[in-house]
Amino acid sequence: MRYRNLNRFDNYRELAARFASTGACGHPIQKGDRIGWNKRHGAQCSSCWARRVAENREADAIERGYLPSPL
Repeated sequence: MRYRNLNRFDNYRELAARFASTGACGHPIQKGDRIGWNKRHGAQCSSCWARRVAENREADAIERGYLPSPL
């Protein structure tokens, strides 16, 4: 299996949007917004990207033992 082709957080790059458009999530993107971009899966708007970043930071903290597991 090729993990680089999957819609995984690690396969996205964070960057500033160069132009206004609509993200793959269906939300509008304005020029200069902080977005997540993947060549195959497109761009995530700033709010969806921020939520995804926060979820992954929390998961990393739980896995490292810094936060209690929600289970």
